[in-house]
Amino acid sequence: MTGAPRTAEVVLTGELDISTYDDARRRLEDAERDGPELLVVDLAGLQFVDSTGVRLILAADERARRAGRRVALRLGDGIARRVFSALGLLDRFAVLDNRSDRR
Repeated sequence: MTGAPRTAEVVLTGELDISTYDDARRRLEDAERDGPELLVVDLAGLQFVDSTGVRLILAADERARRAGRRVALRLGDGIARRVFSALGLLDRFAVLDNRSDRR
């Protein structure tokens, strides 16, 4: 992975659902293109996330794992944290709470 960036970050705000899926998927795939060691997905600014959005994040995580990379999430204290917690997914990801947690 010579020359690959160490970290890439994608910030998603508003809603993450079927209506925003294509745009969010493109943004994640663009960030993955250079093969960063760590992809940070910031979901703290979401006001809504449904199963489509969760599935999108899980798919990005699967791609990263297959390539020997990692995905971490910034969840804040809002809906994204509640959804990922309710689904038992907090242990699957490194959860970064503060902007100062950037690596």
